[in-house]
Amino acid sequence: MSLTLWTSSSTILREATFKGYMENISPLRIGVGREPPLGSRVDLAVIRVKYGEYDIPYIPGSSLKGLFRSHAGRIASSYGLKVCSGLSKENCVETKRVTYEEEGYEGEYILRNLIERLLRDREPSKAMKVFFENACVLCKIFGSMGYRSKVSFSDAYPIDDEGRILPFKFGSRTGIAIDRRTGAVVGGALYEVEYVEPGCRFKFEIRCSNLPNYALGLLGSILRMIDNGEVRIGGFTSRGYGLVKIRNLNISIKDYTLKGEGKVLPSLEVNVDESVDVSDLAELKDGQLCFQDDKAWALIDRLEGVWRNAADKIKRSEKQA
Repeated sequence: MSLTLWTSSSTILREATFKGYMENISPLRIGVGREPPLGSRVDLAVIRVKYGEYDIPYIPGSSLKGLFRSHAGRIASSYGLKVCSGLSKENCVETKRVTYEEEGYEGEYILRNLIERLLRDREPSKAMKVFFENACVLCKIFGSMGYRSKVSFSDAYPIDDEGRILPFKFGSRTGIAIDRRTGAVVGGALYEVEYVEPGCRFKFEIRCSNLPNYALGLLGSILRMIDNGEVRIGGFTSRGYGLVKIRNLNISIKDYTLKGEGKVLPSLEVNVDESVDVSDLAELKDGQLCFQDDKAWALIDRLEGVWRNAADKIKRSEKQA
């Protein structure tokens, strides 16, 4: 079996889940947009969802995915890796030019056009290989045009494991609009901004499919940055909002490439990924390697080391290309 198949959705090599609670320790604000909902008492309302009989705040999974991809890009760039923004007309699939020399396909292509041609000719394995060899690491992890993400983010709600609503409280502050050109107060520009008071716990879950150890390490780095306050969630972060701590972190990993009950995370990519021995950290439950609290953070430490090594290897391979 080719270890590059971690990019393929037709083969299940590994399933990993990060879950726990995000507790805001400063006001948290994820808004509904410029126009307040009908009946709102504030100008800038917090996004809510109907949960049973109650309207509760939540952190959209799409917001978390955007946050993780954005900061993953900054981390990767800090190692000198070439990564795209993932935006339309700016991603690898739509912009990268590749030279393909296989008989019958010789020539230069936009990556998207070559992949589409191979798929039309019923060559999905070749199309996946072309994508794998030419897409940046972020496109492989978070997805790109025509390629499904290997990581999914659930909406984070203030509920416990039994689905009961956890305590939360809304607050509001009055703001004053400032003219950026003159620095003066804009006349009649008072507004009321709503936020979630500190102390609310949002249950989060991040599911990963087929990600190699170095990619798990990259995601773990961002979780650590959130917990350390280096990355904030939501809006108004320059005003002190969005500080979050990670509570009750649990990581579970099931590897389908392993035979037997060895406590090891095997490499999923030749010459880039590394196997990780977790025999001193993991508990084996129902065929899954489980890590909780301090041992989950210790696992992230090891995976971050694999990420740093992999980033150096990827950088060297990019220079040789």
